[in-house]
Amino acid sequence: QHTQPDCHVHLLGFSHEHVVKYVRQYYSIVGNCKLAEDFIAQFFVTVRRRRINTIRVEPSLIPRDDLLRSLIRTPMFLLLVCVLWEEDQEMVSTGTMTGLYSNLLTDLVRKYCKREGVDMSTDGLPADVADALLQLGKLALETLMRNDTLLDLAQLERENVDWELLLKLGLVSLEFSASKLHPRKQLNFSHKTMQEFLAGRYVAHAAANQDIVELLQLTSITKALELGNLLQFTCGCDSRAAQAMMQAFS
Repeated sequence: QHTQPDCHVHLLGFSHEHVVKYVRQYYSIVGNCKLAEDFIAQFFVTVRRRRINTIRVEPSLIPRDDLLRSLIRTPMFLLLVCVLWEEDQEMVSTGTMTGLYSNLLTDLVRKYCKREGVDMSTDGLPADVADALLQLGKLALETLMRNDTLLDLAQLERENVDWELLLKLGLVSLEFSASKLHPRKQLNFSHKTMQEFLAGRYVAHAAANQDIVELLQLTSITKALELGNLLQFTCGCDSRAAQAMMQAFS
C-alpha cells in the first residue's frame, strides 16, 4: 500500500564545533567579534579530551544549557539566537523555553514591523499580527494532534488566514506537496518546537473559555507525555492555564 523507502536519513544538525564557527562568522560579518567571544564564554564550557592512541589533549566547547544546546543545533534558530544576543543579551538568558521562544517571536514581529513600516507599540503586538498568530496557533494545534507539520494553503485561504503575513514573519515556509499528479501548495513550520510553541500560545488563550483536557484530548498520562512540549509551552504562556492543567491531573 505504501512505498518502502530506500534509505533513512538522520538529521544531526550543527555540531558544537560548527555552532562556534558560525557564531564567530556571524559577528565577524556584523563587525563585532567581541560579542562572539562573549556569546561563547556565556553559553559554552571548555573541556579537554584525550585523543585515542596519542597523548595529545585538545579542548572542546560544550554548551552549558540543555535548552540552548537543542535549539542552536538548528541553523535557523542559531541565527535567531545570534540576532537576539546582538540586540539584547537578556533576551537569550530567560531560563525557560517559553521565555526564549516568546522573545524570538517578539523579535521576528519587530523586524517585520520595521521592514513593512508598521507601528509596534510597547504594550503588545499589532492587532492584525496578533490575530494571525492566534489563527496559526489554532492550525498548529490541529496539525499537531494529527502528528503533522504541513498546512494546506487552500484551507488557509478558505479560513481567511493571512498566510502571506506569516511567511513574512518567518514562522512558516512555502512548499509544494510531493504529488506530481495533484501538487498542492503547503506551509511548513520552521521547526516542530515552533509549531508546539504557537499551539501552546493558542491553548493558553483558549483556556479562558474552553476546558484544556477536552481541547487537547488528554485521556491518559501517556497522551500528556506525548504532548509534553505543548503542555510546557501552554503552562509557560499563562499561569491560569498551568493551574487548570495541574487540577486536571491532581
